[in-house]
Order: sequence, then C-alpha cells, then structure tokens
Amino acid sequence: MRVFSEQLAEQLKAGLRACYLIFGDEPLQKMEALQQIRHLAREQGFSDVIRFSALEEPLPWDDIYANSQSLSLFSSRQIIEIELGDKLPKEWSERISELQKQLHPDLLLIILGPRLNSNQSKSAWFTALDKQGIYIPVALPDARYFPRWMKQRCQQQNLRVDNDAITFLCHAFEGNLLAAAQELEKLSLLNLPQPLTVSVLQQNITRHNVFDPFKWLDTLLEGKSQRALRMLAQLRDEGVEPGMLTWALAKDIELLWSLRLAQDAHQPLAALLQAAKIWPSRQALLQQTVQRLSATQLRDMLRMMNELDRCNRTFDSHSAWQWLQTLSLAFRGNTSLRFTLPIQL
Repeated sequence: MRVFSEQLAEQLKAGLRACYLIFGDEPLQKMEALQQIRHLAREQGFSDVIRFSALEEPLPWDDIYANSQSLSLFSSRQIIEIELGDKLPKEWSERISELQKQLHPDLLLIILGPRLNSNQSKSAWFTALDKQGIYIPVALPDARYFPRWMKQRCQQQNLRVDNDAITFLCHAFEGNLLAAAQELEKLSLLNLPQPLTVSVLQQNITRHNVFDPFKWLDTLLEGKSQRALRMLAQLRDEGVEPGMLTWALAKDIELLWSLRLAQDAHQPLAALLQAAKIWPSRQALLQQTVQRLSATQLRDMLRMMNELDRCNRTFDSHSAWQWLQTLSLAFRGNTSLRFTLPIQL
C-alpha cells in the first residue's frame, strides 16, 4: 500500500506492518520516515536493529537470512534494515522474494533505496512486499506545493511567517528540504520577533537552494521561465560551464523540433519518443511543450542555439549566458517574443 511521507504518522497509529519500503531521492523525508517507523517499533519491543547496506560492498545475503531466522539474545523482536544502491542485480530480486517468505511477527523488515523505475515497481518482489507492508515514495514536492510544505514546516517549529516570507523561503531552499528544516529549527531557537518578515529572514538564514541542469531543463519544458532564470543564475554562480548546458539544451530543442514537424504532419509522437528512449515521466513534459511552441518559435530557437554554440566555441562566456537567458524566456511560448539575429558579413 502506498503512503506518502506526510501521511505516515497517521497511518502508523493503526499499528506496524510487516515491512516498509522507503524509496526515493529526497534525504529529509527518507530520514524522517525511517525515524518514525523506528520510534514506534521501539515502543513495541523491536529494540534490536541490524543494518545492511549495498552502498560499499555486496549484500551478505546468507547473513541476512540467518538474522531473519534467529532472535537476538537481548531482544525478542528485531528490525532488519537493508539499503539498496542504484543498481539492483537480477539475482537480488530472487533473494528479496525469499526473504519476504520468512517474515514473521517478531521481525520488521525495512528496505530503503533510490527512486524506483517503472519496471522495478512492477517486479514480483516489490509487489509481494507492497501487499504485506507500506511503500513510502519520497521526492521533492512539486514547486506548486512547496509553499504549503514550507508553511506546515514553519508551523511545526512554532514560527509565524507572512506570505512574502514564505515565498522568500521557498526560493532560498528550493531543491533542499534538509537545509530548510535545519534553518527553520535554528530560527525557532533565536527567539526573533514574529511574524517573521523577509528582511528578518535575509539577516538570519543562509540560502541553500539546490539545482542541477536537468531540473533546469524540466523547468523550461514546463514553461516556467522566471523560475528557470533563477535556476540558471545559481548554476552560473556555482561554476557550471555554459557549454555543458548548451549540449543538454540542444538535444531537447532538436527533439522538440522533430516532434513539432511530426505533429504538423499528423504523425503519432509516441513512436518518436520511444525511439529517442525518453523516460515515460518526461514524455508528457515534451508533448506539452510541443503544444505550447509553434514551428516558427522552435525554428527561432534553433537559430539561437547556433549563436550560442558559436559563443561557446569562441569562449565568449558572457554572450553565451545571455543567449541561455533568452532561450529560457523563449520556452514560455509567448508569441510576442521574436528574435532578429545579426547579419554575418
């Protein structure tokens, strides 16, 4: 059964399940979900925790099986935690399925790992454990819901924050929930006058927003130009080279151009997306972008990419960043935004 991290505390009131699956790439929610499960488990006599991790060496499956069948001398109930890595070897599926058959009331199994792909979430081992326990996916909240998360987090720390300050906090910690939680905890200890305002926050917090080029690209596809410009500015401050962004952006624009031509010719887009080996979660973003951008707009963007590439080849970094900013604005699909490139003599 799937339960999101903000629902876990309420679900745990109904009691422990045989196993918990915590998968995703957001560290704060993963850590807090694990802490909540451990806390309830300790109250119910699960005082012995045995942890195995595949991050540094192969999992010792014989030891895992042995511990699942024997009880500690100091505890009548025990927890086995298994942390998986990015790769899940085929033989591990059989190993986990075998472990699932050995679950009993005095054993609590917790499996953690990075975000699952669609094939892994449909696998036999995952389906079997999901039926016996709880699946907790952990990911960054969508930008639309981040202000709500931030407001709830402030309330947990007994902080009153006005709406402008909430917006400021979202910008300051976008992509980094762990830093946000730590800074809010620090603010709660400073005994500052409330409600907290933007000026007070500017003097008392350290910004920790985290972006990467792929988040920037997805934000462009969503048509959120202002957010993309903020991300672009931080990537520049962090020393990301414009050439690397150009390479990633060129692939997306060339694909969008192909999709636009195919759509104008009344051809199905699904086959093109599959041939390009695009993740299913990203296919919807690309199709939405094709609906927003006309062939003329995409043609202009391809011409701008040529200029951007020229700037990179001539080491004109300043102009390259300007073209990246202009392209970020172009993705919003505003028909009044037109570009005239200089004539090369």
